[in-house]
Amino acid sequence: MRYKEMAASKGKPFPFKHAWAILQTFDKWKLRDQETAPKKSAMLRMDDSEDEEKERNLGKPEGTKKGKQRVKMEGEASSLREKMEQMMKAREELTRKTLETNILITEKKKEVKLAQVEAKREEAKRKADLEERMIKVKEAKVWKELMVEEKEHMMMSKKDMDEEQLQWWKDYKEDIAERKRIFRGASSTFRGDTPMSGGGDGGVDDSNGGA
Repeated sequence: MRYKEMAASKGKPFPFKHAWAILQTFDKWKLRDQETAPKKSAMLRMDDSEDEEKERNLGKPEGTKKGKQRVKMEGEASSLREKMEQMMKAREELTRKTLETNILITEKKKEVKLAQVEAKREEAKRKADLEERMIKVKEAKVWKELMVEEKEHMMMSKKDMDEEQLQWWKDYKEDIAERKRIFRGASSTFRGDTPMSGGGDGGVDDSNGGA
């Protein structure tokens, strides 16, 4: 009741009933019943005294316990900063290594692709060379057959031929010569290097079988 009558209490109930339950039997607190409640001005002076005490302590060295706590907190903060910096460096290093690995993989893929392209090119060249050789062989075979045909025709005797047979012989000779010209035009391989390219149309002289 005395607390509630104090101006500073603002009508609030006494908050330390557990302490009062113990201290109320002591003589010091029994004498309190004979005292009058402090006035509001006295309470204000008490508040001013507390503020002055705080101002006087401002700037004074901290106590040993507070100082240790402050040092401990600063150390923990510093350790946390160092750990964060280490984590950032580790992450940067991981990113750099990942980038380098990706670059190496990309370069390796390019090398493999170039090797595959080169292998395909070599395979295509090999096939082209093979086909060219086969064409040359076929051309040589056709040319040889044509030469044999011409030789056999030119070796025919014209002594007993009548005019009609002789005309057939001449037409057939012209046909062979025409086929030889067509063959030369279609195949540059044998131009200038055939056995019968020494002169004229490469034909066989018909003097041996002359009429």
